[in-house]
Amino acid sequence: MNIKKLKVKLASHYYLEAIDGIYDSSTALKAKLESELKQQADEIEADKALSEDDKGHMLSFLADDIFIAEITTNLAGEMMIVALYKTIEIAIKKMAASSDLFTPVQIASFYKMSELRKQFKNKVCDLKTIQMFKQFDELRCINNSIKHSGIVSKELAAYPGWKEGQSLTNLHTHYYRLRNDVDKFVEALQEEIIKKIPN
Repeated sequence: MNIKKLKVKLASHYYLEAIDGIYDSSTALKAKLESELKQQADEIEADKALSEDDKGHMLSFLADDIFIAEITTNLAGEMMIVALYKTIEIAIKKMAASSDLFTPVQIASFYKMSELRKQFKNKVCDLKTIQMFKQFDELRCINNSIKHSGIVSKELAAYPGWKEGQSLTNLHTHYYRLRNDVDKFVEALQEEIIKKIPN
């Protein structure tokens, strides 16, 4: 295998397990926080030296911490989607750069889907023809909705199960639903790039 093809193979490598760990860590943290907060609430309730007003005041402070515990896994889901999309975006740029099929200016334009598709159509293939492209594009739309508004965009609503204007919830489930398919998309894209590199 020539050096450019080998570089493309190496450039496509990334570690999904590291992103998976975000949710595992957040779940463990949430459980720990909830346990500690319950223990603190029980201690406050049982403290006979405190008046009912004092207890109410202290418990209201704990309510803020309970909110933080609740949003921990929601934030983790957002982080997983953003991390996965960023990782794939970097892999695509590295594969393109390693192939020498694209100029640095063309690669810099890949952050726009229209440019990414245009440049790949000119040099490699139509991205829409690559297996799992729709899953990759759905991931992109979720990522953009997280970053720009926190609600389902019109573009994301074009995919099944999403309704424009709704809050983005249970994002970790969408991460796990899409992760393997998007990984297959990167593998298929890698093969198409390698095919275009002269021997």
